[in-house]
Amino acid sequence: MQAQAATNLAAYVQAILKEPTAVAAEAAGAHALAKTDALLAVKDQDTDVEGAFKLLLKATGATHVPELLKKLSADTTTNATLKLRILAEVFNSLPAANALRFETLVNIINYAGATNQVHLIKSYLNDMDALVAGVAPANLQSVYLSIADLLEKEVDGQHQSLLFLEKYLNLFESEKDVSKAKPAAIRAAVAVIKAPVEAFVAHVELLHLKAVQQLKGADKIYDLLEIFTSKSLADYVAFEKASAATLKAHGLDSAVCTSHMRLLTLCSYPTGHDAIAYADIERTLQVPAADVEQWVVKAITANLISAKIDQLGRSVVITRSLQRGFGPAEWAALQAKLSLYQANVGSLLATIRQARQ
Repeated sequence: MQAQAATNLAAYVQAILKEPTAVAAEAAGAHALAKTDALLAVKDQDTDVEGAFKLLLKATGATHVPELLKKLSADTTTNATLKLRILAEVFNSLPAANALRFETLVNIINYAGATNQVHLIKSYLNDMDALVAGVAPANLQSVYLSIADLLEKEVDGQHQSLLFLEKYLNLFESEKDVSKAKPAAIRAAVAVIKAPVEAFVAHVELLHLKAVQQLKGADKIYDLLEIFTSKSLADYVAFEKASAATLKAHGLDSAVCTSHMRLLTLCSYPTGHDAIAYADIERTLQVPAADVEQWVVKAITANLISAKIDQLGRSVVITRSLQRGFGPAEWAALQAKLSLYQANVGSLLATIRQARQ
């Protein structure tokens, strides 16, 4: 215990609680810990109370942290915001190598969830990878799943919840038995299907994960996820006709799914300088001719494609699209582009050589 910090702590606690005398410096830490409930009950002095706990941490380091975590997390009905701030102070005071730092982070997440204050710890969630660097994957499983659960309940937290579900599922890549992750795999698959454009843009990739692969042949939600990941509207329509019960079981709206698949199907067209006739898009998206431009504009707005619309020629040139997959067809297209590039460079070099002669 640092002598000056301990002396300051003793005097500070005495002043806040209006105690007749200050305790001895060597007992200041234990005294402040014992008075935790009394300090938290002081009204209209949150800044001073928070300052007292800062002094406690400065004076005693991690000595009293385990007991302090218990006291701060025990009650979720009073002074919740103040307690969450103090928990954050505890976390920030601990060195990265201290095991108590991870335990404190878990307490922060759980307490924020229990007191409906998840919005106050968004900065922690955004930096989670850095905060848990070095933590064993087995210890992270429950944390990532808890975060996903908490975010799923937030009004605008569904997308970030999916990102943590993906992190959770990734932790099973080196495990032989992935059955434990099956419920989360189904949740993640449904989340992608409900918001595939956002998931696609954020590069959420589930199909290759072992935890998701276990659904193949065992749950039709895998087949639907595969369609949304790499297939077309025609594939979706066929699936819906054969397995409408799957959509109903997972609360999936047919019209919404169809709309999403139209946008994703536009990403499957080749990019370059070849014009795509309105009639082709009309057939592929299964929409009236009058709606073709509307769907192309929607895809552009969603940042799925870049395209030029020729209204007079009734055609579209897609100059860029987000790649939904990279299979044999994509390799063939890349090879064709490289061959063309090689031919153009060869022609240019030949022209330069002739000019020099």
